[in-house]
Amino acid sequence: MAARFTASEVCQVLGLPAGERGRDFSSISTDTRDLQPGALFVALRGDRFDGAEFIDLAERLGAAGAVVSAGSDHAEVGFPVFTVPDTTAALGDLARHHRRRCGARVVGVTGSSGKTTVKEMLAHAVGSERRVHATRGNLNNQVGLPLSILAAEQDADVWVLELGTSEPGEIERLTSIAEPDDAVITTVGPAHLEGLGDVAGVLEEKLDLFRGASDSGCAVVGELPEELPKRAREVRGDVVTAGLGSGSDFRPSEWSVSPEQACFTLAGVDYSVPVGGEHHLRDALIAAAAATGLGVSPAGVARGLAEYRPVGLRGALIQVDHLTVVADCYNANPESFAAAIRYCSDAFPGRRLAAVVGSMLELGEAESAAHAEVAADLVRAGFTFVLALGAFQPAFRTLSLPRGVRVLNPATVQDAADDLAGELKGDEVLLVKASRGMRLEGVIDSLTGGDA
Repeated sequence: MAARFTASEVCQVLGLPAGERGRDFSSISTDTRDLQPGALFVALRGDRFDGAEFIDLAERLGAAGAVVSAGSDHAEVGFPVFTVPDTTAALGDLARHHRRRCGARVVGVTGSSGKTTVKEMLAHAVGSERRVHATRGNLNNQVGLPLSILAAEQDADVWVLELGTSEPGEIERLTSIAEPDDAVITTVGPAHLEGLGDVAGVLEEKLDLFRGASDSGCAVVGELPEELPKRAREVRGDVVTAGLGSGSDFRPSEWSVSPEQACFTLAGVDYSVPVGGEHHLRDALIAAAAATGLGVSPAGVARGLAEYRPVGLRGALIQVDHLTVVADCYNANPESFAAAIRYCSDAFPGRRLAAVVGSMLELGEAESAAHAEVAADLVRAGFTFVLALGAFQPAFRTLSLPRGVRVLNPATVQDAADDLAGELKGDEVLLVKASRGMRLEGVIDSLTGGDA
C-alpha cells in the first residue's frame, strides 16, 4: 500500500501554515508518466528542468495536489499547491515522516562496490523469516531513496535500503531521511572521485552512515580495504567485520567458489549463493553477518541466500550457445573491474578471454591513470581480444601489447556489437563491463536477441 498523506500532514511536515483540510493524497509521485489518480505530485526542480511545467498535466491525470519550488512558473490549477524552497528536500522530508510512522526496522547499505548485491542478498536472508521491503534496483540517491521509502509496504517488518553518494554530505542527508537502525558498508574504493576527491574522502563519506545510524542496531563492514574496518571501529566500537581474513569477526571455516556458485561453512552451517566469484562470496558473508545481527537464524540466512539471483546485469552469467557472457553493465570503478577480471580468469581456466569495456565515470583527475591500470590488468589476466570504448581507447594506446592480443576501438556501442559478430569464435568468456551511462547492455542485447 502506497504512502498516504492528508493535506494537514503535508503542511506539518513541510513547515507550512495549516492549509486545506479534509483532503487526502493516496500516493506521492515525481513523474507524470506513472502518476496515479489521487497522488500528490512533487515537482522536482534541477538546473535544466522544472517539474512545475507539468503541473497542469498532473491535474488532468488525476493528481490531487502538488508541491512546487518557490519561484517556479506554473499553470493555474484547481487543487492545493504547496510551495517550498526545495522540492527535493521536501520529498525527503515526506519520506522521513513516512519512515517514522511505519515503525519498521531499517537497514542502510552503502559502499563503493557491491551495495546493490549485498542489499539484495540481505533482503533474501532476512526475508526467509520476516516480511521485508527493499530498495528497487539501485534507487539510492536523494530522489530514489525517498521514493523507495514511500513505496514501502507499511506492514513490512524490515526495510533494506541502499544509500549512494557522488558528493560530500550526501550520505549524511540520506541517513537523516532513512534514520537506519542498522548499517552496512560493503567496501571503499576509488569511485565518484570527481565529487569526493580521493579514496580517503570516499571512506569518510561512507562512514557518515555509521555516524547517523542508531547506536542500538548492528554495524557491519567488509574487511577490504584494511582501512575500512580500522576507521569504522574508531566511529563505532561494536563494528562486526565480515570476510575471509583471520582478523574478521564473521569468517567461514571453509569456503569455495565456482563459476556459478559461492559456498561457505560457518559454525557448522553450510551456506551457498548461486553466483560465482570471490567478490560474490565476500558479498554473501557481509549479508549473512548483517542478517545474523538482525536476529535471523543461521538456517534462515542459508535459505534466503540460496534464493538470491543477480539483479539486472550486475555480474550475471549468460550462456549463448558455447559463449559465456559475464554481464556487468551497471557499475564500474577500478575495484569492481579488478574483481570482475579476477573472476573471469580464475573461474574459467583454459578458456579464451575477451572483453567489451567502456568508461568508468565520475573519476575526476584519476580517470586516465585508473583506465590505464585496468587496461593493463586485462592484458596481464590473459584477455586476448578487447573492444575498448570511451576512456579505454587512449588507455590501451599507452600499452605495449603482447603478441596475440588484439584491441579494437569502435566508435559506438552498436559498432562494438557489429565488431563482435565478426570477431568471436563463439566459445569465449566475454566480459561486458562499464558504468551505467555507457549503455553497454546494447552489446548484451545483440548477443541474446534482447532475452537476457
